[in-house]
Amino acid sequence: MEDFTLVRTNLSQQVAEHLEEVILSSKLSKIDEKLPSELALSRQYNVSRPVIREALKLLQERGLVVMKNGDGSYVTKPETDTIMQAVNRIMQMGNISSDDLAQVRSMLEISSAQLAAKNATDAQLLEIEAIADSMKDASLSLKQRVEKDSAFHIGIARASGNKLLETFLQVIAPLLPDYMGKGVLLPGGIEDGVHRHSLLVEALKSHSPEKAAKAMGEHLAASRDNVREFDSRLSRKPRS
Repeated sequence: MEDFTLVRTNLSQQVAEHLEEVILSSKLSKIDEKLPSELALSRQYNVSRPVIREALKLLQERGLVVMKNGDGSYVTKPETDTIMQAVNRIMQMGNISSDDLAQVRSMLEISSAQLAAKNATDAQLLEIEAIADSMKDASLSLKQRVEKDSAFHIGIARASGNKLLETFLQVIAPLLPDYMGKGVLLPGGIEDGVHRHSLLVEALKSHSPEKAAKAMGEHLAASRDNVREFDSRLSRKPRS
């Protein structure tokens, strides 16, 4: 790595930022590649080992490094859980509502469906259809149904061929369990969800981006309506 001059304030932050730059600039970006030891890094940056250790912890929090006890630190790639936690913190601290996130999800999902209609392979369509069919099982628990619903939508995103779109939806979906769970608790909610998923599968199989976008848009609009209906019924329920 090239020479790097440190300003003597917030040393661990500076080291972390420089190491992140090195990792992301492909100079040290192979996944599972081992970083130099704490001692080597402390000599390189002319700082103490505790400063290096704190810098590595910062990179671990960002999902760029994994620290293994007794074996050093390795380059890794951020997992969706890491990104999801960051988005969740931003939502809470920035006063961002679930409705705001649902609107973003809707825009992404409609684009996802359009691209999937064009790009999905036969194998991917079969996988999406199999998930939809599995949701016809009335004995599924709410947790199982929400998990399958999430897998269905992420499967469509994967079939879009756009990895960034897939990542965004993997991050957003777990933050909106209400939009996947409340609807099925309404009378006829399970049947309605199964029907709309079937319509979406047929639209994808037609390879028509327009039909897929329409089916996804109507499905998500119905989900939002179901959430509002559920909340309305709950608010009218007499308190014991």
